[in-house]
This record gives sequence, structure tokens and C-alpha cells, in this order.
Amino acid sequence: MIHQKSFKSHLDRFIHAPQTELVLTVLILLAVILVIAEVALEGAGMRSPLVYLTQDLLTGIFIIELAIRYFVARKKQRFFRNYWLDIIAVIPFFRTFRLLRLLRMLRLLRAAILLNRNLHRVSSPLAASLGAQIGVFLSVGLIILIGALAIYLLEGNNNEAFSSVTDALWWSFFTLISGEPIGGEPQTAGGRFVTLMVMIGGLTMFAVFTGVVSAVMMQRLKMVMEVKNLELDELRNHIVICGWNRSGHLIIEELHADPSMRNYPIVVVAEFTETPEKELKRVDRSQLYFQVGDYTIIDVLESVGIYHAARAILLADATHPRSDQDRDARTVLAALTIEKLHPGIYTCAQLLDRKNNVQLRVAGVEDVIVAAELASHLIATSVRNQGSVDVLAELLTVQIGNQFYNISLPQHWVGMAFWEVSQLLKDEFDTILLAIERQTNGNRETIVNPPKNQPVLLGDHLVVIARSLPQVGGSRRTVSR
Repeated sequence: MIHQKSFKSHLDRFIHAPQTELVLTVLILLAVILVIAEVALEGAGMRSPLVYLTQDLLTGIFIIELAIRYFVARKKQRFFRNYWLDIIAVIPFFRTFRLLRLLRMLRLLRAAILLNRNLHRVSSPLAASLGAQIGVFLSVGLIILIGALAIYLLEGNNNEAFSSVTDALWWSFFTLISGEPIGGEPQTAGGRFVTLMVMIGGLTMFAVFTGVVSAVMMQRLKMVMEVKNLELDELRNHIVICGWNRSGHLIIEELHADPSMRNYPIVVVAEFTETPEKELKRVDRSQLYFQVGDYTIIDVLESVGIYHAARAILLADATHPRSDQDRDARTVLAALTIEKLHPGIYTCAQLLDRKNNVQLRVAGVEDVIVAAELASHLIATSVRNQGSVDVLAELLTVQIGNQFYNISLPQHWVGMAFWEVSQLLKDEFDTILLAIERQTNGNRETIVNPPKNQPVLLGDHLVVIARSLPQVGGSRRTVSR
């Protein structure tokens, strides 16, 4: 059973890897070109076994791809809802059904989705500006190609206006643009039906192009590409925020301000009456998703891809009026559920009362924040040490100055004394060492300002202050004793 889960997990990572999706996009475009070549060659009375063989090979690859997606899909019904067009497109129709082969071109829509998704990985602003345009142009191309090849197959033998694929392509293009047949009148019922579809497609595309000028239509088309076609369960290594309160937008701004986390998709799930986009004007919302639902319910957590999330943040939810005890109870219940569904996830929970911390520690929640306690400690520290709050304010944000980092101890530093490691970090990386974090009997222990001769051990992590993440892996210089 464990081996099966591991195999399934490897397949899931493989099929959703950026490299795999890029290869699939190229293969889809190649398959479309081969369909055009196949129709053109047959119209000229020629046959190319190489084209047929390559088409069959590509169809086999696409069938294997969809079989893998079906195998790794947790919700089989959702798979069929998302991929029904792709399934139709790869059905190996016999070549006697010449017109049905054009259905293979429907996978151009999948190519648009894959291309848009990978643009987000490269650059979110680039994806935000090009995503909608890619969808529009590929839709136009799909209508033109299918209309041209269909009219050529139906009318080419009996109508001189469609005697070549080139003539059919020009006819399809002009008919799409003008909204009426230009360059030739179809003679068959099938040809007239194709003409009607191309004309309707042209009217639709005209409306879309008009809407692209409008910001409202641009945003709507962008949402189609990003959310409707890219379901939340397609996300990988994302951050799930359960619950919402006044600190929610500050947390997202901090996460986006960190260069190492800027491209992490963030999914916020809570019982919203209205999603808080207005509070997030300074955040790139192309990688931000909102899901309305009760995050203590397993189905809701599954719908936001909790199995594949890298981190979970549980806020003391303030979307509905509840007592502090009820809010903490929901946080504890959600944390227990998340750790049960995905034991390997990192979880940070916000509590209103420290007494509720026991259940979270037992469940395996890594970090628990009691907001009222931290605020009280900051106030008391400010009173005792005037001006220290300015120091803490800088260290607790990545947007200005220095901040905390947790780095792995390089193997060649194992056994060195705390002061030696501290001097190395300051000399080579202008970094201050504050504490050692290590696992003791399965529990995390943080040793702040340990004795100078305390040795660092294999598996330790170092808590440091730096302006940017220090790259300590390659440093091998030692300190003279």
C-alpha cells in the first residue's frame, strides 16, 4: 500500500512538472500541424505513412497522459469535468471518418491552459498581461483551422472555391472576420452548417475583442484562464490560509515581499460573505485564490488541494461573530484535520488563548502564535528597553532592512563550537547567529544564545539575522582556535 502511494505520488509530480507540461504543449501543436498536413496530402491524392505513424504515436502519448491524470486524480468526477474535451480529442477514430479527425484539434484549448500556467511560473506579471490574449488568439486559430479543414473535406471535391487547403483557410479567415461567407458559397448541408458555425464564431470573437479593450472583460477572461480551467486541485506546493481576520492582508503582503516565496500560489479559504480583494491592492493577485467554505470540513480542504500544499496557516477566523473559545476550537479542529490528511505539511496556527495549545502540539503543528501574548511582550519590552521596538519591527518584516532566517547547518561545520560558527557567519556573510534549533527525542528545541563552546550537531538548523538569505553551503574556511 505504501509503495502504491509512493508510485502514485511520483506520477502526480511527473505529470504536473513544468517540463512535462512544456513538452505536452509542443506535442499538441505538432499534432495540430500533422492534422493539417494529413488533410492536405489526402486532398492532393497523396499518402504519407510517416504522418499517419506520427499521428498514431502522438495519440498514444496523449492517451497515456490522460490515463495518468485519471489515475492520480483524487476526484474522478472532477477529472471527467475538466478533461472531457481532451478525451474526445484523443479517441482514435478510424480514418474513414475523415471529419471526426478534426476533433484532435480541440486539444489546442489544453495547450492554452498549459502555456498560461507555465507563464505564471516564469513571471506572474507576464502571465497577467498575456494570459487572456493567448486564450483569445488560440480560440480564433482553432475556429479558423477547424472551419477551413471541415469545409475542405465537405466541399473540396465538388466546389472549386474550396479546391485547396489554402483556399479553405482564406475562406474561413474572411468569413470569421466579416460574419458572412466570403469567397465561395457551400453546396452541401454539412458545408452550410460549418459556415454557420464559423460565422457565429466570428460574431463571438468580435464581442471578445471588443471586451478586451474593457478592463472588466479582460479580468473576466483572465479568471476563465486562471480559475475555471485551472482548478484549485491542480495547484502544487502552494500555501493554504484557513480563516481570515484583519491581519490576513498583512500576512499575504509579507509572503509576497519575500523573493523566495513570491511565486508560491496562495489559497485563502473561509466562510466569506464578500472576498477581501479590496484589502489586497498592493498584492499580485494572479497567484491568489479565494475559496468560500468551512475549512474544518474535509471536502473543503480537499477542494483547495491540501494534499499537495507546502504550508498551512490557520488564522483566528473573524468572518463570523463567534466567541474566542469557539474560534480557537475551530482552529484546533482544522489543524487536527490538516495534519491527519497531510502529515508532512508545515502548519502555523494563531490562537487567542494559550491553553488550547496542548492539542496542537500533540497533532504535530510546528508553530503556534498567541497574538495577545506577543503584543503584551512587545509592549513590556518597549517599556523596559526604550527603542527596542524599532529593532523588532525591522526584524519581523522582510520589506525593510534585516530579518530572521532559518538555515541548515552545512555538514563541514558539524562539531564546531557556537562561537566559531558565529564568527564564520559574520566574517563571510555579514550575518549574526542567534540560536541553534535541533530535534531532541522527536521534539524541536531552540537554544537561544547558547554557551560559546557549545558544539553544533548534525541536523541542526541555525537561526540568524541577515539582510538576505545567506548561501552557506559552499563555505569551507575554518576559524583558527
